Amino acid sequence: MDSPIRCSASRLHDNGTEIAQVPIVPAGTVLVDLAQVFARHESQHVLVQEASGGLLGIVSAGQLQNAMRTGSDSSIAAWHHRTVESLISVTLGLDESVVPTKPTRLAQTEIDQDCVSIRDGADLLALMTSEDVLLSWNRLEPALARAATDALTSLPNRAHFERRFQEEWQRASRLGLTLGLIIVDVDHFKQVNDNFGHLRGDMVLAAVAQCCQKQLRSYDLVARFAGDEFIALTCGCSVEDIDLPIRRLLASIRTLDLRFNGNFVPTSLSIGASVVCSGLDELTADDLLNSADQCLYQAKRSGRDRAYRVELFGDGTSGVSTRVDTPPLSVE
Repeated sequence: MDSPIRCSASRLHDNGTEIAQVPIVPAGTVLVDLAQVFARHESQHVLVQEASGGLLGIVSAGQLQNAMRTGSDSSIAAWHHRTVESLISVTLGLDESVVPTKPTRLAQTEIDQDCVSIRDGADLLALMTSEDVLLSWNRLEPALARAATDALTSLPNRAHFERRFQEEWQRASRLGLTLGLIIVDVDHFKQVNDNFGHLRGDMVLAAVAQCCQKQLRSYDLVARFAGDEFIALTCGCSVEDIDLPIRRLLASIRTLDLRFNGNFVPTSLSIGASVVCSGLDELTADDLLNSADQCLYQAKRSGRDRAYRVELFGDGTSGVSTRVDTPPLSVE
């Protein structure tokens, strides 16, 4: 087996939460010792590991019980002297001929069990039976990370952000914390694509994403929201506190020197921000998003290359929007 699943394999509950680690026993383990392993763990399966570190297969508690009932194998050996290899009926491997991809009858069991492999390309992520999911976290974790990450900018994607936004909203409401939202839009981005091509446009987005990560606080959640829009969630800051990272971001973008084939690409941002300091129980996350969005469009209507922010109150009203950015800088 080229890429062995390691001992982070886990059994999952129906709701996706991990409830027990699947034990791994070495090849050659006798069944009497295997019985003690099952007695100490909640899992209904064990993985069998060869001396080289690769995994040989899966053995279920039902198979062990069946061996105990029958008492001996074809060699007339007492059940407790047999080794765990004699019970292996599902062999782990990357070859589809070894790991079944459709329902298969498992040897030495009294009932049929479905065994379906779950893959990411050539990597085996998990084996799913009618009773359990045997999960390789070492392989699944990178796949989950890729699913939550924007490939171009390496920032969290919109789906990941929206999930975290709801979680942080509930947390802020429960603990009485303030919550701020910053929406960032790249000015005249269509012109960049039209004049320099989409590849150069992608380079501009990547550069803006890097500036957002550097100029906002390390514990703020920054994500690519849609197209040329980025979004940041800030926790525990006042209306005035949110001004500083916005000013830093605008100044950083204005001094960004992007040149393609010797041609300078002017880059600026329009930013809208909203902060709610109380009354989260009477509001929704969409209220905060809409409030920040209105400030973003105010920045665009006012000439772009600037930012506006506002405080949102618990009754759904908002204060007077305020411009928070620094004076525009000329670029040679």
